[in-house]
Amino acid sequence: MDKIKEAINAYNKIADLYAYYNYNKLLQFQLNKFISLLPGKKVLDAGCGPGRDVSYFMDEGIDVTGIDASLGMINAAKKRVERGKFFLMDFRNIKFDDESFDGIWCMAGLANLPREYLDNVMKEFHRVLNNKGVIYLAIKEGKGEETVKRARYNEEPIPYVYYSLHEIEQSLKELDFTIIESGVTDDEDERWIEIFAIKSNEETENKE
Repeated sequence: MDKIKEAINAYNKIADLYAYYNYNKLLQFQLNKFISLLPGKKVLDAGCGPGRDVSYFMDEGIDVTGIDASLGMINAAKKRVERGKFFLMDFRNIKFDDESFDGIWCMAGLANLPREYLDNVMKEFHRVLNNKGVIYLAIKEGKGEETVKRARYNEEPIPYVYYSLHEIEQSLKELDFTIIESGVTDDEDERWIEIFAIKSNEETENKE
């Protein structure tokens, strides 16, 4: 079984437990900064999990759509955010038209993504984002890969992939994203890469 299927199977099993432990853990500072940078009101929550951030965006008047590759997570989100728009979707093949969103919020959505798919997923994010649209990424920082079992999640094995700040920045820059802010933060026993970036279109800018 490949790592993505392994992760999806795990999240399908622990979706309600995950919601129990994480639903009230809002990143309010990051959410508000992201909203302040948006050029419009259409947002894609990529890796929406049980719908926590979708609910926050809706309360702030944002037209938000949540996608996740785990059906368990999508069902958990629909239970908790009844008015939300949620779709089962793989980041490697996002089923939306080009330039459909003003922002992409991806909080931990790439935590299980093997390196060989990173550039493909970034291209998909770039494709569905409007020019001047903003992206927020929070990705586990470190080296290599690891399968983790936690008591709170019934010892269900979850494969994680760790990235460096440099390789995420490089992937964004190759697609002409302009990085607004980036760094590594500590959260309990984990380190997270956090990046705000804006999609720039050089051809458009040169004509202006």
